[in-house]
Amino acid sequence: MTSNPRPKFKMSSLKRATPTTRFYVDYDWWEKSNLDLKTYLLTRLSIGDTVNFDSSVDEVDLVDMETGEVRRVDGFQYALQNYFSQLPEDFTEHTSLVDAVFCVLLANANQPMTAISISEKVNRSPDVVLRTIGGPQIYQGIRAVLEDD
Repeated sequence: MTSNPRPKFKMSSLKRATPTTRFYVDYDWWEKSNLDLKTYLLTRLSIGDTVNFDSSVDEVDLVDMETGEVRRVDGFQYALQNYFSQLPEDFTEHTSLVDAVFCVLLANANQPMTAISISEKVNRSPDVVLRTIGGPQIYQGIRAVLEDD
């Protein structure tokens, strides 16, 4: 008999992403990583001159156009959403797939999107999107929403 017990896994950690799995940018991932979100945006995506990072605006009220619900969001996130929602259609063709997915999610107010929906926005097949962001490696904080059934 072995003295090493078998590892116990949560069911959610064993689930595999599918084309209908929804993804979002996990801001906690950025806080826990050795990367800085603002530095990444300013240098890698070169948006420093076009987005006003007004540090005096902590929160902004947003109204959900479908439900009428008002929610408070971070001023920084709001500035990002506005910037990314105004990018030209061909922007995603001139950047890496991970960066394109990141931008698409932020343009969508970081509301979870399926791999299928993301693939339509980045002009790539759902399989390619899923293989890139649906695996165990987390890129730019892009995570799957794996609900417990």
